[in-house]
Formats: sequence, structure tokens, C-alpha cells
Amino acid sequence: MAQFQTVILSTLRNRFEINDLQGAYQQNVWIMALAIIPYIERHAMPLPGDEEPPTHTMRLVLRTTDEAGTNVYVDGTDIYIRIDSATKTAEFVWEDLWAEGPPIFHGGTVPDALRWVHELAEPFYVQLKDPFLTPERQIALNGHDEDYTEPA
Repeated sequence: MAQFQTVILSTLRNRFEINDLQGAYQQNVWIMALAIIPYIERHAMPLPGDEEPPTHTMRLVLRTTDEAGTNVYVDGTDIYIRIDSATKTAEFVWEDLWAEGPPIFHGGTVPDALRWVHELAEPFYVQLKDPFLTPERQIALNGHDEDYTEPA
């Protein structure tokens, strides 16, 4: 994984991932898939008044586990980020476009979500199983240790 991808993944994990199945939140949330492209590959250049446009567009899919098991349905959205290669930092841009309201990809299956991510770019990160669960806990909650099962 390239260094800028590591920075991005760390930034996103700090923002979105939750390891709290046994806590007050009673849910684990993790990044299931992530793709990124330079902003200008998918969008027109920003308006002249916007001095600091995003450098990249990301497509992010989140997956959850609760006391009933790992959810077979997932949510995803496009996120805009500015990467500063000199300081090796990443910051979110235009959060009002993606932080409020329903996600762009809402309640779809894992295969459909992966196809949706591929529409933007090849994902550089995929984590189908809950990274916070041991294999034994995964089996106890889900009845299997597979990456995912299709909804009935």
C-alpha cells in the first residue's frame, strides 16, 4: 500500500471505525471497501473562488456487526479529501455533501457494494470480515466464518 493510501486509511479509520460491540454503542463499524482517484479525473475543475479544492474522491463502504451478527447489508458514499504530500496529512473537504442525509449506496448487498466501488476505481482496501472479532466470536455471532452470505 502506498504511503498516501496508508495516511488516508488511518484518517478514515479514526473517523468511522467503532469497536464497541460490548459497550454502550453495541455495534462494530468498519471500512469494508475503499477506492480513490484524483478529483480531476471524475469532476470538472472547481470554481475559481474555491482556493483549496479536494485532491481526491474516495468511495467508501461501511459494514457493521451487532449482537445479531454481521449485517449482510452495507452503506457507502463518496467522500472528498485533500492530501498534503509535504506534511503527509489528509483532511476532509465539503463534509456537508456527504456527512448529512442518507448515504449514496444505501442498504445494498456486499457484492453490489463491491461492484459500486469498482465503478469509481479498483479498491485499494477490502475487509469483508469484522476486524474486531476473533474467528471464534465471528462463528458464534454469524453461525459461519465466511466473508459474507447472501441475504435470504
